[in-house]
Amino acid sequence: MGNQFEYYVSFRATHPTLDPAEIAGQLVLEAKASWAAGAPRKTPKGTPLGGIREESYCAFNIGSSDDGALAECLQAAVARLKRAGDFLREIRATGGSLMFYVSWFTDGDTGEVFDAALLRDMADLGIELGINAYSAPPQG
Repeated sequence: MGNQFEYYVSFRATHPTLDPAEIAGQLVLEAKASWAAGAPRKTPKGTPLGGIREESYCAFNIGSSDDGALAECLQAAVARLKRAGDFLREIRATGGSLMFYVSWFTDGDTGEVFDAALLRDMADLGIELGINAYSAPPQG
């Protein structure tokens, strides 16, 4: 589809009341970041921000590469998450949200095709797709 590109994919789950440890446990994934509804707001370094978290949140690293094969990365992640399909659908049904968040880095024309089967499987699980495109790969 064009030039290779670099990507980072995380899976994010939010819910009004679920414990983030339960989300991680049900998905059999280790959260890179999480907090519980009602917890004091603070920065990643622990500095208080004031107020409390309105919902629980978990973010999980799914994959990263410079191979330009983002669709394949997402397909593999969906295949792993299908084992928790009922739990994911319950998150959505009770006010939560699910998203693959993609950071996409490129220095030229590029593209990717997300085929109908991938999109159908994501929709069946209630997973949204967010893409943030950047004009150049990160330095360092």
